[in-house]
Amino acid sequence: MAILTAPKTTAADNLGEPPPKGIHLAVCLDVVDTFGDRVLKNKRPRGSQNEEDYEYINRERFIFGVKCKDGSLRKIRSRPMRISLHENSSLRAFLTSWLGESPKDGMDSSKLIGKGAQLTLIENPSESGDKIYINIGTISEVMDELKGKVPKVEDFGDNNSGPEIPF
Repeated sequence: MAILTAPKTTAADNLGEPPPKGIHLAVCLDVVDTFGDRVLKNKRPRGSQNEEDYEYINRERFIFGVKCKDGSLRKIRSRPMRISLHENSSLRAFLTSWLGESPKDGMDSSKLIGKGAQLTLIENPSESGDKIYINIGTISEVMDELKGKVPKVEDFGDNNSGPEIPF
């Protein structure tokens, strides 16, 4: 018999309004892993019903908390990246830029919660041009003289971590 529980919310569920474009100091609030995401293998028609056109991949994204110049606290998430440390993977490039060195095999990404980062946020218009999205353009280590200005995880409330993985 299965025990049914209400779904837990994550930091990604209550992002609110994104921070403005520009350079910001941020703190990693959560690491969200999704397993078995169904994605198209190649550039196939979106309406494809053929199961061979799809693959199932594991992806990871990071939720950051940013303290804006006006003092407001806002959250932003990275784009989802395939969980892979292959030399050409976007996750490896993201972590290398953030950590200042290549991630080691067997690294636990949940250990990055609470780590500071310097984010450059950029504006990206939607394809139709009617909406502007704020995305993470670049990420880097926080310079030593700015480490005291990085916001703390506690500043963003209690709802900053995702559900525990049951295995």
